[in-house]
Parts: sequence; structure tokens; C-alpha cells
Amino acid sequence: MTGRLQLIEQKLITIDPAGFQNLCDAYLILREKEYSSLNRTGSQLGKQKTVLGTPDSFIRLGGSKLAYIEYTTQADSKVSKITEDIDKCLDESKTGVSPDKLYQIIVCFNSRLTIEEEIDIQKYAQSKSKKIELIGIDTLALEILSKYVLLSRDFLGIPIDTGQILPFDKFISEYNNKANQLSTPLDNEFLHRKDELKEILDYLENGDLLLLSGAPGVGKTKIAIEAANNFIKQNTTYTSYAIAKKDVDIFEDLRIQLSVDKDYLLLIDDANRQLSNFTQILGVFKENRKGSIKIIITVRNYALHDIYKLTNNLDKHIVNIKKFTDEEIIQIISSDSFKIRNNKYQKKIVEISDGNARLAVMAARLANKKQTEFLWGDVSDLFDSYFDTFISDFDLFENRTVLKVLGIISFFFTISRNEKMFINSILQLFDIDYYDFNEAIEELHKRELIEVQFNHARISEQVMATYFFYKVFIKDNILSFAVLLNNFFVDWKSRFKDSIIPANNSFGYENVITKIDYDLSKYLQSISENEDAVLNFFDLFWFYKPEETMAYFYNKTSKLPEPESPIYLTDYETNDFVYEKEQTLDFISRFFNHITEWFKPSIELGFEYVRKKPEHLPEFIRRIRENLMFDVPDERSGFKRQVDFIDILVENFNSNKPHYISSFFALAKSFLAHSFHVTHGGRNHTITWYNYPLPFYDVTKELRKKIWEMLFKNYEAYPDEVFDVIKNFKPTRHDLVSEIMDYDLSLLVPFISEKLSPNIFKYAYFVNDMIYWNDREEKITNRSYRELKQKFLTEEYLTFCKLDWNKLRDKHEFDYDFNDWKEYDNLKSEEIRKNFIFTEESQFDKLLTAIENIQSINENDYFSAGQSIDVVVEENFIKDHELGFKMLQLILNNYPKGLQLLYGTTRLMVNQSQGWCLRFWQELESWSNENALFWKINFFNYLPLNFINEYYCEKLVETIDSIDKFAHLYIEVYSRYNLIDRQITKTILTKVAQKIEELNIVITYNDDIFENNLNLFESDYDLIKLSYFQQFIISHSQMFDYRGKGFEAIFKLYPKFLIDFLSKFCTDRIDRQRDRKINLGFIWKYDGIKEIITNASDFLIENNYYLGLGDHPHSMLFKNVAPDSQDKAFTFILQEIEKYNKDTQRVNIYFDTIRNHFGERFENALLFFLSVNPDVEIFKNIDWVGNVGVVSGDVNFGDLYAKRWESILEIVSKSNATLKMIPIKNFLKKTILDQYRWAESERERKFSTPDW
Repeated sequence: MTGRLQLIEQKLITIDPAGFQNLCDAYLILREKEYSSLNRTGSQLGKQKTVLGTPDSFIRLGGSKLAYIEYTTQADSKVSKITEDIDKCLDESKTGVSPDKLYQIIVCFNSRLTIEEEIDIQKYAQSKSKKIELIGIDTLALEILSKYVLLSRDFLGIPIDTGQILPFDKFISEYNNKANQLSTPLDNEFLHRKDELKEILDYLENGDLLLLSGAPGVGKTKIAIEAANNFIKQNTTYTSYAIAKKDVDIFEDLRIQLSVDKDYLLLIDDANRQLSNFTQILGVFKENRKGSIKIIITVRNYALHDIYKLTNNLDKHIVNIKKFTDEEIIQIISSDSFKIRNNKYQKKIVEISDGNARLAVMAARLANKKQTEFLWGDVSDLFDSYFDTFISDFDLFENRTVLKVLGIISFFFTISRNEKMFINSILQLFDIDYYDFNEAIEELHKRELIEVQFNHARISEQVMATYFFYKVFIKDNILSFAVLLNNFFVDWKSRFKDSIIPANNSFGYENVITKIDYDLSKYLQSISENEDAVLNFFDLFWFYKPEETMAYFYNKTSKLPEPESPIYLTDYETNDFVYEKEQTLDFISRFFNHITEWFKPSIELGFEYVRKKPEHLPEFIRRIRENLMFDVPDERSGFKRQVDFIDILVENFNSNKPHYISSFFALAKSFLAHSFHVTHGGRNHTITWYNYPLPFYDVTKELRKKIWEMLFKNYEAYPDEVFDVIKNFKPTRHDLVSEIMDYDLSLLVPFISEKLSPNIFKYAYFVNDMIYWNDREEKITNRSYRELKQKFLTEEYLTFCKLDWNKLRDKHEFDYDFNDWKEYDNLKSEEIRKNFIFTEESQFDKLLTAIENIQSINENDYFSAGQSIDVVVEENFIKDHELGFKMLQLILNNYPKGLQLLYGTTRLMVNQSQGWCLRFWQELESWSNENALFWKINFFNYLPLNFINEYYCEKLVETIDSIDKFAHLYIEVYSRYNLIDRQITKTILTKVAQKIEELNIVITYNDDIFENNLNLFESDYDLIKLSYFQQFIISHSQMFDYRGKGFEAIFKLYPKFLIDFLSKFCTDRIDRQRDRKINLGFIWKYDGIKEIITNASDFLIENNYYLGLGDHPHSMLFKNVAPDSQDKAFTFILQEIEKYNKDTQRVNIYFDTIRNHFGERFENALLFFLSVNPDVEIFKNIDWVGNVGVVSGDVNFGDLYAKRWESILEIVSKSNATLKMIPIKNFLKKTILDQYRWAESERERKFSTPDW
């Protein structure tokens, strides 16, 4: 301190007049808190020069008092110089101001006064009736040292701090310049992290200590700076600084830079690397200050716990900064800062960076520098540059032992230092000394290349693991890959996969295979007699050992027997072969993805395999579609994969090989598509999908021509198969490529005109449908297909259109509002009436033909013209009852598959007259069809009240008796029949219940019967109960009585129904409906049923064990309790708690119910329980915190439960029974400690076995 004071004095003595004047002006500005203005009349603007005049400066002090300031650097004759300056200040001719307006004269000088000199000057000023302040070198030096240290740096050139507390602009500048040209800048555009940024800013409004945790390179520093800048803009009293690590003590910097009466926002970057600084800053943070300090801390996730412990007694908030998603990385590198817009470059950078924004930015810079060399070349220099940022002061690559240890940890990713036997086996294999190994770990940890926690050492990030594995085991052969393979492949196959494949993708196939090929061959030879081991090896290394893999499966296929009478089918369902894959096809299809010398052999081997095993052809077709469709990378090879594959298909089709022929027709549909929906497995278990429109190049044009011509050539031999391909050729609006469509039509239209006959309805329909859809596509310019319209617009097709109920197509026929269904229905019905009114039976052929044509084009079980047929029959019956009825008979005898019930026809004929009603019924009775039951049921729904008689009552019961399949009944409608047979509805309900119970037939009816028509059961409680239970079980959709209104209606009449229902559905032994959340809260509305409720409560508790997982069934009694019944329900629980306060099973269930339905009253309930039973042993056996349920994100359950137990302790502390609570509090504190220990073990588990 003394030395610094002397240095300040020395600098003040030698300072020039202009510099001295500048320093003193700055000093007075800092010192005077209430000044209103300062004018430096004795200094030249913008220059380090003085100007003659009086005064040198003047200032308005508090109260607008005027003071003149004079400066002198004169070392001798000081008294005379100062008194002369006083005279000048009082000379109105020199100042232009009356001396009466002058309050004070301030004189600054860079020398000392003796006592006598000081007295003389003060006397002289007093004689002039003016106040004077003398500021000499001693005052200035001490003030600068103790209060205004920045003046020594800015005006005297003295470095008074270590440069660790930096303004943000300087911090960013130093950060950007500290590494080479590939370093990642902090001043590029801020993207993403909007939610995290909002969370940070929201917290900083009221909170003071914020921790940002995340892996290296995820942008912790970037978002911290963005948040700080945003905060400062809104909170202008704060000054922001960043704390930069410079490995020296920061105490002096803190004392110098941070004034106790000002507000600061501090960023401590990588706090885990500057713990000493952090500890001292926390000391300042805790001090009593006039000003406020807010701290933002960035810390690597593995070290968060260390920082957390240092701040254990402080309020804080943690924000976890996750890795960037692939989409976010793409947006960052495609921004104006880097302009990486090419998809291939983006994909490469995404793979390299693995969510690490720092590495992504470095890769983007390298890509801009190297262009295509980056895309296809080795990017080792990128990783070298990246890791230079870690090891710039540490010559890692010259320290072989440290590099070996880093390579080993990179492969295993995590090594437990407690497993000494395992470690020693590794070290023995690689000839590393145990003590050297541990020293290397400490050195690597110090350099943050690895993380050490819980006595586990692990690599800091996956990209680092990839790089150092490649460098140590492959590129530089520092450690033997053969030793690694021979000793660890079987048990550590997943780590080989996670090491080899990323290395291959990042550093190039050739760079890897040339180094490890010999080792792989030797290993394969050593396991050649063990088939399982060989397959396990091929599963990972097939792409490095293609010849051996193909030879293995060729030999396996050649030994298969020849098939007998094979049939080669190609169809499969959507989910077929997704989860279980045939082994040979699985391996062979892996070769489909790349053009290599093994592409064609793999295709031919696959076809040979399915020739001998026809049952696997559908799966082979699926594998081809999954692996051989057009994709972006195929453009680079001129779509050689697809061209070669089609050549193989065509060649073998021409050789009449049946399995190739079937495959060609199946795959032609796929290869003739315009766009391809591509799905790729992404990194970290993600899936990427996109739509790839096929480019119209010469090669794709010729390929399509080959497929079309192959189809046309084989039409005579395979007409159905060829037409099936053509019929399914329907590029959608979003998939269609106009140039390709124009070309396809130039080939397809002539073929259709020449080969397809308009006299065959399916051809006429197809052509007209094609014309309709193509006309809707504005992008098509080749309209030659319109020439087909006249030829294929046949009478049969026109008849079909009039009958077919197609609102979209008919939009062109009728002028109506497309959104008005009713208007369309009226117009369509009118058209049908005009065109399908018949005068004799011989004309029915027109209708039958139309129906047959509709059925011929149906691709599902739905009959699209059902509504039309209903109108036709209805209208003809109105015109001519007899003819209309015969038409109905014709329809029934030629019943189209999928035809819905003719509701309009049924209503009309049944209501026409009693005679027609009876005739209609007799027709249904004589009709032998699987749909007759539904028509009969529908008949009784429409039968008029005045037609109902004993005959129809009898037939209704017979119909119910005949039900042998699923049926839905409208029970309420049958109440009309009670006028004839008072018991008929109950009879029907009884029969339905018997059928469901005895024959297990699904028969449903509306729950309205229980809510509003219980009288139909004729007070038969057993029938009500059985029927409700059956419908409840059947209703898997959970729509049956979902509001509980039916249940409540039964309960009002029969309160015992509650117990019966619970006995049926709510015990541990019967759990088929346990997932059904039943609303029973209504029971609390009713009085006089406490015994019933008590019995229900007891039953649920006694028959359902408390597991603490989800709601206990007891909770259903309290679900959706009305607000005015809440007190009643809660009081009941408290009474039960008091009654059974020693029964821990019951108390657990009561509090489970309280947590789920009376959460806001939990504290009251707990304190009530403690008042009736403070026994600590009982307390220990109650689950006070419940189950946290399903949570998302990176959650530590130990921490979560510890917080819950802490809240219980807080409640217990409110109990008035202070002494009795002592053992309970002790138990709670021990439990909280145990939970935090569990949290620590959870952190250890996550650290040692991270989920990649």
C-alpha cells in the first residue's frame, strides 16, 4: 500500500499542467455529489492543453453556489502564486462577475504547504471575505488511493488492478481475441433461448444470485451477456462487469472497482474455474451495502453441485442451459453471421457439433474457408483448433501418458476410480503405471478435458471423446486398437459403436479403415468358429468388412432348399416387420444405402433369398422402400442406386423370373412417385423427416421412361397388375412436380387411348377421375389428357355420377355454397329424383348396373351411394307404392357391401299404412342376410305408436331374442310398446342383460335410461344394477355416464348401489376398471346417508392396499365435491383421522385423499392429526409427502423429496405442542438428510452413466 501511495505522489509531482488540470476536474466531479455544472474554461476542447484566463474552471456546488477553481504545478513561491490567483478571481474585470456572487475559491496544487504557508493563505482569503479550499498533493494522493483509484489508472497511468473486473465490451474483446481464427465470438447474433432468457430476466427483477449451468459450448456465456445487457437497459442505475480469470488475487480489484453505494451486475464466467475469485466476490455480496449487487454465474453442469454448496445459505435460482437442438444449430450457422445455407454443409456441421454451439460456429467458419474440402475431407484440424482452446497453455500432445489416459477415458467415457481391478487390467494391457494414470487424471481434470466427481472420471463431452479416441487409438496409434478390440468388444460393443461411427463420420472412412482393417481381420479370424460372435461382429463392422459379411450370408442362402410351388406376394400391413426383422434381409439391406462394389450383389442376393423363402418377399419389398427411394445424396451419384436397381428388376423380369415380376409391379408404384417422404434416424434417438421432390434430370427422365415402357409392354400379359400401377399413380398437389407430370402424361395418355376400353367401367371411371384431378392442378401444362374425355365420358359413367353422393366432384355440376351441406343435399336429391324415377321393373337394370359399378371401384367396405339409393327407393315408392316396394326387394336381394340402413325408406314405408307396414316387416322376416337384424331393430324404432299391437310386441321380443352379434338399442323408444304390453321394456332389458351375461355379446344402449328413465326397470334393483354394471364394463371409450348422472339417479333411489358398485369394481382383486376415474363427489349433497358413506369409505380402505402410486380408490368419494359440500366432506375425513389415528394404513389413505382433493387444507389436517396423535413411531409410518408422479426434464428426485419433507417440517414447527414435536422434528431432519444423500447418489449415478 505504501509503495502505491508513493507511486501516486511521484506521478503527481511530474504531471504536466494540462494533465493536472484534467485530473483535478475529474476528482472534483467524483467528490462533489450535488454539483449542477462544471465548466473547464482553462482547457482547450479536445486537446491536452491549457488556456490563459481566470478562473481555470468554475463549478456550481449544492444550492447553486458558485466556486472558482485554480490549478498550479508551480513548486516554489507557492504563497505568492496562490494569493495572486485569489486576487484574479476577485477581479471583476478579469472574470466578468461581481465578487459578491462568488461563494468559494478552490485551489489545487501538486506540492506541499508548510503550516506557516497554509496559515498565510487562509488569512489572506479571510481578509478578502472569501472561503478558500486548498487541495494539495497529500490530499489528492490519499483520496486517489482510498476512494478514486480509477484516477490513478486513467490520468497517472498506474495499473491499480489486475484487470479481472472488465466492462462487457472489453471482456468480449478479450474473449474473441484469446484464441486463433477459428475461435467462437461472443458478439455474433443472439439466437434462440427465448424461454431461458425470459426466465433469467424475470428472476433478476427480484433475485440477486443466478446460476447458469450447462455442458461446454452450449452458450452459457452468450446468454449471460445477452441477459445482462437486457437488464442494464431496463435498470439504468446498475453498472455491469464480467469477472475474467487471470490466476491472481482479485481482492484489490473488488475494493477498487466496486463502490459500496452503487448498484452492480456481475458476470462470473466459468465460476468452477475461479473458485478463489468466486469466494471473495461472495464475501462482498454478503456485506451490508448501500448499493445492490446481482451476480450471474456460469458453471459447467458437472461442477454445479460444488458451486451450489458454496452458496448453500443464499437464495438463488438455477437455469439449466441445454444443448442446442439440430434445428437451432442450423439456424445459428445459417444466420447472417456465418451464412451456411447449404443443406449438406448444415448436416455435416450438425453431426460434428452435437449440439455444441461453440464447435458449430468454429465448423461454420472452417466451412466458409475450405468450401467443398470441408464437406468431403478430414476435419481433424477443426478439432485440433477446438481443443487448442482447452489446452493452449498445456502441451498435451507431447505428453504421451496423459494422452493415453485421455484416449482410454474417451473410449470408456466414464471410469470409476474405485474399480481398481478393472483399472489395473486396462493399465496392464496398455502398459501404463497406476500412479502415472492417476496423476494424468488430475492433470486432465485441472485442464477441464475430463470431469472428476464421485471418484469417477469421465470425458467432458461426446465430441471430445470422438476426437481423442480417434487420435489415440486410430490416427496416431498411441494405443493399440487391436488390444482394445480383442479384450473389450464383447462387453463394450456399444462403446465401440459410439466411438467408431462418429470417428468415421468426422474423419473419413478411408482414414479409419486403413488403420484398423488388419486388426478387424485378425479378430474376425479368431472368432470364425463362433457363429453368434461372428454375427455380433458383423452387426457393427459390416461396412468395414463387406466382403466377409456378404460371403457369410451368401453361403447361408445357398444352403437353403428349393421352394415347392412358391407364390410371390408383396403386400404387407403398415406395422409389419417394424419391430422384428428377418436377419438375412436386415444385414443385406444395409448395403442398399451406398453405391459400392457390393450394391448389386446385395440386391441379387436379397432376391435369391426371397426366391427360396417366398414368405419373406413382403419384408424385402419393405426394406427396398426404406433404403432405396430417391434422396438428396443420390443426386451426387446421378441416382446410380435407383438406375442400377431398376436395371436389375427389368433384366430379370424379361427373364420371366416370377419373384422379380411380382416385385416390379409392387415397386413401380413407389419409383414412379414425384416426391418421396424421407425419414432418417437422427442423433440422440431423434427422427428427421422431410419431403424430397424428384428433380427432372435426364437420368430421372430415362429411368421413368424405362418403368412406364416396361409396364406398357407387359399390359397384354398382366393387364390387372399394370392397371393397378396406373390407377394408383396419383401425385398429390403437395407432391406433384410439374415437369415430371407433363412428361409422364406424354407417355401415359397415348397408352390409355390405345389400350384401355371405355366400355369397361373401371377404366372409364379412372380416366374421368384422372381428368378431374389433373384439371385442379394449375402447375400442369400438358393438358393432352383432356382429349380422352369424349371417349371415356360414357353413359354408364354419367349414371354413376348422378347416383354417387360426392359433394366435392359435384361442386362443378351444381351452383351452391360448398359449406352448406343442406343445400347440396337438396340439389343432389332433386337430381336423383329426375334421373331414377322408373315406370316398370325392366328399368331397374340401370340402377343395378350403377350399384355394381360403384362396388367395382370401392377400395373399402363403405358404400358411397347409400344416401342416393335411399332417395331413389323413397321417391319411387312415393310415385308408385308397388314399384317402389319391388325396388326395395331388388336392393335387399342384391345388397351392396357396406350399404347403410335406408332410414328414409324405412320411415316412409312403415308410416305409409298398416298394410305397407306389415308388408315391409314380412319382407324383413323373409330376408336372409347378415344385415337383417339391424334392419329389424331399425323397423321398431320407426313403427308409429298407433300401429303398435300385440303382434309387433311379440316380434320385437323375438328380434331381441335373435340378437347374436353387436347391436345398439334405443331402449327409450320401446317404452311406447308398454301401452300394449306393460312389461315389454323390462322384458327387453332382462333379455339383453341375460345375453350380455351368458353369451358375452356386446349390446349397448344410451346411458340416458339410467339418468331419466329408471322407471322402465319397474323398480327391479337387481336388473338396474346388473344393466348398469354391464354397460359400464362395455364402455371402453369411457363415454358411458361420464358425468355420473346415471349413477347419481340410481343412488338417490337406492343408496346401497354405492357399496354394490364399489364391491364390483373397486378392489385390489378386480382392477379392470381401475383406470376409470369415477365422479362420486355428488354423494355429499345428500343428508341422512353418513352410514352409507362410512361403509363405502371403510370398504375402499379395507379392500385396496395403499401403495402411494396414483390416487387411491378412496379418493373417488371426494372427486368434484360441490363447493357448498366441501366442509362437510373434509370434516368427515378429520373425524375418520381422529377415530383411526393409530391405524397407519388408514391415515395414509386419508392424507392421500386430502393431497388429491383438499390440497389447500393439508396443513390444517396435518396439525389436527398431530393434536390427536403426536406419537413419533406412528408418524414415521405415514407417507406425508406422497408420490411426485410423472415429471419431465432433468429432475433429481432426492432433491425433490427433500424439499417436500422440508415443507412438512415447516408445518410441524407450527404445532403448539412444542415439546411433543421434538422427536418428530428430529425424525424429519434425519429424513431430509437421507433425501439429500439420495440426491447426491442420484447425481453420482447420472454423472457415471449419462444418457447419450
